[in-house]
Amino acid sequence: MIQTESIQVAQAVAHYGSFTVAAQHLHKVPSAISYTVRKLEEQLDVQLFVRDSKRVALTPAGEHFLKHAGRLLDKVRQLEDSTRQVALGYERELRIAIDNVVNQGVMYDLIRDFNAAFSTTRLVVNGEIYIGCWDALFHQRCQLAIGAPQTVPEIIPGQSRFDFRSMGLLEWELVMSPDHPLTQAEAPLTADQLRDYLTITIEDSARYFRPGENWLDDNPSVLVVPNFRNAIECAIQGIGVTTLPRHFAHYYLDRGLLVGRAIHGVPWNTTCHVAWNDEVRGPALEWCLDWLGDSERLNQCWLTYDRVAQPEFHIP
Repeated sequence: MIQTESIQVAQAVAHYGSFTVAAQHLHKVPSAISYTVRKLEEQLDVQLFVRDSKRVALTPAGEHFLKHAGRLLDKVRQLEDSTRQVALGYERELRIAIDNVVNQGVMYDLIRDFNAAFSTTRLVVNGEIYIGCWDALFHQRCQLAIGAPQTVPEIIPGQSRFDFRSMGLLEWELVMSPDHPLTQAEAPLTADQLRDYLTITIEDSARYFRPGENWLDDNPSVLVVPNFRNAIECAIQGIGVTTLPRHFAHYYLDRGLLVGRAIHGVPWNTTCHVAWNDEVRGPALEWCLDWLGDSERLNQCWLTYDRVAQPEFHIP
């Protein structure tokens, strides 16, 4: 029987390309790492690694083994978590992915109320961008995704373990600084008129799925930033033009820090979703779905501009 520890050691060696470096990261001596890999190869009766004086590399058999062994480890971890959940009656850990497109401030209300209800469940909240939300959900980096885009990877709908509900209408604004040359152009603008100017986009965080398409990326001059906060600051400073969810843009438009321009003939993502893994739907996940509510509540909380509260993306 192959031990999970042996697989993890082989994964580390493949990742770092070195027995010595793998040993450092696993807090073991190199001889122990080498011994574990050699015993695994003997057990399988195949060579997993090609060794030379400079680097260790996977053989074709090694690539095949680790590709499928990684999936087995994921299944083992899932089994461990579900077994503990049955024994304890609730999840030991809940991972939530929150897309950059939604109001981030609501997250703190969710965290506070969750911790009051499930003080012994470890809550992990990570940020994702666009298809990265679906990627995290499918590849088990989270059990719940808030703000997953309307573009759903083809592999998702065909699997009964995933479910989602709409968060309602998501509106966008093309924005720029008040002194940008495009503010003087006749409205509405077209995508071709943007080609002479720098456009600012946000990088998709998908690791395995193909990243989503952004029509601004078609421009000859593009600046890629990690989040809307950076895109807003770049637009305010006149570095380029960008698109913002309307619930972020309102604050800056109302104060004259940014100017919005109508544009025709471009594809907008007009909605997003709350999505979850129904296969691991325990009490904590069930509580979150109840707390999040229906599409109307989701839209009001996560996709609507609050004119009273100062937005979390305010830049002095």
